[in-house]
Amino acid sequence: MKTAKIFMTSLVLGGVVAGPVMAESSAKPQASKAETVGLGSGLVVGALAGGPVGAIIGAAAGAILGDRMHRDAESLAQLEDGLAYERSRRGELDRTLASLRSELSLRERMLADIEQAQSRIGETLEFNVLFRTNDTNLAPAAVSRLERLGRVLADLGDVEIRVEGHADPRGEESLNDALSAARAETVKAVLLNAGLSSSQVITVAHGSRHAQAETGDVDGYALDRRVDIRMTLDPSGRALARRE
Repeated sequence: MKTAKIFMTSLVLGGVVAGPVMAESSAKPQASKAETVGLGSGLVVGALAGGPVGAIIGAAAGAILGDRMHRDAESLAQLEDGLAYERSRRGELDRTLASLRSELSLRERMLADIEQAQSRIGETLEFNVLFRTNDTNLAPAAVSRLERLGRVLADLGDVEIRVEGHADPRGEESLNDALSAARAETVKAVLLNAGLSSSQVITVAHGSRHAQAETGDVDGYALDRRVDIRMTLDPSGRALARRE
């Protein structure tokens, strides 16, 4: 019973002592939950341990403990936010690295094919891209392939490229000439954007003069609507001269 009286007296005295302090700081921000818990636990522990004086000392110690808990919680929250950001940043870097590795692998394969063909110095390598009827635009897949080819050829340096536009036999000759010229220029623009110089890329428009499709042959028409790309490696013969 005596202990209970001491405990109640300690709480009252603790409240009296804490009252002026709280009044003076009424304009300050409200105490955090950690600070409140620290103050309350300090009062209780102090009261049980040393009566009124113990309550006052316990309250002070509890307030300090609560303040430390509050600061530790804020630091932990900041660390967690920083960790989340770093994880997000690492994910972006991993995706970028994977994309670069994929691009490098493709370029290495294309370069290996071209270097293998260099054993035939002076010979011409050729491939083509197709177009839709009355269209001068390239499909996205064709653009991507041409860009990779252009970057590899630009790395090789000594190469000459002849871009020849064609049209199917339908339509007027003047229209077919214009279509074939525009198609060749479209391909040239992609190659130049990939790093080749304008002096390396020559365009020629054949119109429908080399069309091979029979009348009504839809599949044949599709093959006539194309641009041929002819690449001559080391056109000046310098590599051959070096070998000799």
